[in-house]
Amino acid sequence: MLTQLAEEIAEAAPRGWKRAELHGYAVGQGGTGHRGFWFEPKELNEYGANDIDVHGGMTAVHTLMEAAEHLTIDLELESRGRYRAVLSERLDRADDRGFRYLVDKESEPPEPRAAPSDAAEAGDAVEAVALFNEYRRRLEDLLGPSSNELPPPLPATSVPLPRDLSALYAVVDGDGGRGMLHGFGWFGLDTLEHFADQDERWWVTHGWQRYVDSYSFVKDYGPPGAVRRLADHPAWIPFATDTFGNYLAVDMAPGPNGRPGQVILIGRSYYRGPVYVADSVTELLRRHVDALVSDRVERDDDEGLWINAGDVSQYERQYDENCTLELTGRDAAPVTSLTAELRELSVHNAPWVDLRPVGAAPALQKFSVRNVAGVDLSPLLATPVEVLDLGTDTIDLSGLRGHPTVSQVVLRSEKPIDLLPLASCPSLYALDLTDAPAAEQFSLGHLTGLRYLRMQRLQWKDFLSHQTIPPRLAVAELAEEPLEERKHYWSFANAYKPRRPTLDDALEWAGQLTRNATGIVTITGRFTRR
Repeated sequence: MLTQLAEEIAEAAPRGWKRAELHGYAVGQGGTGHRGFWFEPKELNEYGANDIDVHGGMTAVHTLMEAAEHLTIDLELESRGRYRAVLSERLDRADDRGFRYLVDKESEPPEPRAAPSDAAEAGDAVEAVALFNEYRRRLEDLLGPSSNELPPPLPATSVPLPRDLSALYAVVDGDGGRGMLHGFGWFGLDTLEHFADQDERWWVTHGWQRYVDSYSFVKDYGPPGAVRRLADHPAWIPFATDTFGNYLAVDMAPGPNGRPGQVILIGRSYYRGPVYVADSVTELLRRHVDALVSDRVERDDDEGLWINAGDVSQYERQYDENCTLELTGRDAAPVTSLTAELRELSVHNAPWVDLRPVGAAPALQKFSVRNVAGVDLSPLLATPVEVLDLGTDTIDLSGLRGHPTVSQVVLRSEKPIDLLPLASCPSLYALDLTDAPAAEQFSLGHLTGLRYLRMQRLQWKDFLSHQTIPPRLAVAELAEEPLEERKHYWSFANAYKPRRPTLDDALEWAGQLTRNATGIVTITGRFTRR
């Protein structure tokens, strides 16, 4: 099959090609994709050079390999008729031209804190039904009796719902697609049960990919600590949709300051984090009734009736203004303008920064610093910060010793860094040392909770020659290296060496990681040029 695939690529390759590379993948149920073809000479990589159909071949390889899910397919061809294929369900290419190896494909990042088990719902079943009946009556006054024809109730569902929403389903089976809740169509019970299944939530990234997702920092859109900062949760039950892939959901697993049954927004447009809407379905109905009582409605012959019951995405819209702060220069000595709503703080180009006032930011989750000398990190112990991105000449981590919530750390410095203080941070699970080449690596063996580690090739080589990987490591990344200039090379066009890591670098690295138990299959062969 690989020989046939190589022949098909060779036949469709641009005239004059000497070498070709395909970096592709195949998944279950016939899905495939690739990052394009690369041809040598490089002048052949013009528009249209990637237009080669390899879907059938990659699908067949996935089947023949009996792959469970994602299968990486790297295929290298030489025009003289030789090829090499590297197939793996664990080794993959990273977004920065590096590589990643999945030590534990089933691993998930730890979940944030939840509300106390005795937290009470804010909604009220009796009030919700009364509000809904008033809402229907006022709509009938505006639109006529036909607006009152809603689906009759069905038997109760097995999906755990808050009392107010459950009581409403005892009255009607949704709104039949009328869009009665902020313009969202309220599901019938059958549809609600369908979307209660996490496997039906196509917009969500699960498993190890959450360690490396571009939006691995989930934002907190709402009152501090109301919603858990997760990509998804089985206790988030969608009950209405805007028909564009977004959903109103009841949250039965709220954050430490939230209430069971609160309403949130999830779906395609909310990949950066769920958005808090209301403390209950009861409150949602109350807003709609208040809008009708106050005559906050608009009539349109084509689009019908619009009820102004508030901005459903207000917390998302206000986030950048209220929850993020960037300070530079003198403004950072000491840091100012901190509020109880602040989630993300960045300090750049400050000659000396005083972090002692950060206690005034009790909801701080992410802190980054660039080009700051002598920063004392100990004041961060008074905050629940989770993500640290520290880029400065000298980094002293001793001030973080024992920090209970720090979970993701990126370090950027050319000078040595003592990593041992991080061993006392119980929540730490992700560490990026790509831009900290002099960080001492002996302490990595003490970071027993580490699940994600990213370094460059020489850092990995030094580390693996003396230690084994942390026992809970799930994802290891081999980062891209900066372009290396050639010495004594006169041609400007060839002034730089090829980028590393190469595929051979990655195969060697994976062998060191696993003591040659990589699960990677390498196949070489010959093909006939037609």
